Amino acid sequence: MNEAVKKIILLLIIIFIFSLSVNAQETKNKETGKICFLRSTGLNSSGYGFKMFIDDKLVCKLNNKKYSVHEVAVGKHNCFVKGEKKKSDESVEKFEVQVEAGKITYVQLIYEVGFFKSYLLYCEEVAEDLAKMKIEKMSEDTKCL
Repeated sequence: MNEAVKKIILLLIIIFIFSLSVNAQETKNKETGKICFLRSTGLNSSGYGFKMFIDDKLVCKLNNKKYSVHEVAVGKHNCFVKGEKKKSDESVEKFEVQVEAGKITYVQLIYEVGFFKSYLLYCEEVAEDLAKMKIEKMSEDTKCL
C-alpha cells in the first residue's frame, strides 16, 4: 500500500471512532426523568394557580390539590415557584433537584403565612412514599398552562 492510501484509511478510522463517541454522548444526553410538583397548600391562596418553573421556564400554573408531571433531561435542575403577588423582577428561592433516568423526583410547594400578610412560598423535595400518599388526595393537572 502506498502512503496516501494508508493516510486515507487512518483518517476514515479516526472519523468512524469519533462518530461512535458523538452518538454515545447523544444517546446519554437523551435520557430523561420526571419532576412531579405537588400542591396542597390548604385554604390560603387556594383560588389561584402558583407559577411553577424548571430552569427559568414556566411549566405550569398549578392550582390547589393538584399535581403535575414534567419530563426533563437527566441531571440537575433549578425549580422555583411564584405566587400571584410576586412581581416578575422579584427574586425567588431556587431549589436544586437531581433527576435520575427513568425516575420521578417529587417536589412539593410550601406556603407559609406570617404576620402582617407576609408569606413564604418555596419548593422542597419529598420522599416518594409520602408523595404517593399525598397524590391519592389530589388530581393530576395535565393542562396547567
